[in-house]
This record gives sequence, C-alpha cells and structure tokens, in this order.
Amino acid sequence: MPACLAVLRFRCADPRDRAAFAACLATEVEAVEVDGALEWRIEGERASDLRAVLNTSLRSLIAADEVLHRPPRS
Repeated sequence: MPACLAVLRFRCADPRDRAAFAACLATEVEAVEVDGALEWRIEGERASDLRAVLNTSLRSLIAADEVLHRPPRS
C-alpha cells in the first residue's frame, strides 16, 4: 500500500459532462461514480509524488472544463 493517498471527489450535474471529466483522467487514474459524483483515488509513495499527480489531475480537469464550458465564438 502506498504511503500517501488522496481522494478527489467531483460533483457534476450533467451526465455528459461527468463522462467527459471521467475520460480526461482515464489514462492516469480510473474514476468511480459514487452517489452522482466522480471519485479518483490518487496514490503516491511520497507526498511529493502525490502532489505531482494531484497537480496534473487538477490541470486536466480545468482543461476539460474550459473545453466543455467555453463561451461560443462569434
């Protein structure tokens, strides 16, 4: 068992958005749906490893959100 563990829980009302957010981290961590929310268990041997994976995961979620919710171009 790794020394460090974080659980990232993300609630999203739209099932299509939820699927897109789950897919954006699929190559790194598998998302599990719990009570309409997505959960990712992120593990690392050291706190610095965990921080790096969390950083990357949050950036991926932010990028997905920007794609899904950007205003239409005129």
